Amino acid sequence: MTTEVQVRDALVTYIDAEWKSTYPTVKVFYENTIKINLDSVGPVFLRVVIEFVDSIRQGIDPSPNTRSYGDILLQVFCKDGQGTRDALAKIGYLRDLLKYRDVGGATLDCPRVRGTKTSNGWTSQELVVPFTYWQ
Repeated sequence: MTTEVQVRDALVTYIDAEWKSTYPTVKVFYENTIKINLDSVGPVFLRVVIEFVDSIRQGIDPSPNTRSYGDILLQVFCKDGQGTRDALAKIGYLRDLLKYRDVGGATLDCPRVRGTKTSNGWTSQELVVPFTYWQ
């Protein structure tokens, strides 16, 4: 049995260690931890949001288990005018890093590219990785 805090901590620890070993100069930000200063962050950064979205009772006995669901939203931001090649390479790295893994009680599923968004001089490539865990 696992809690949301345990799942989040395990995912952050795993993603942070792997990302920093591969891209040590590219900053990573998690959820609502700090406000990102877009003027000083550099030409590219990663934003990670871990969302807990649903739970379902598993079993009909008086002490059932709960299967819970969530998503990891990964956004690679690049300043406009840089093209998409670098961001797509980073999305590919994240897909391979996270697909079909067990991390701290969470079972990660098939990563899905969610598309591109542009705003205020930045373009983001997005990847969503669904996960499940037992409570």
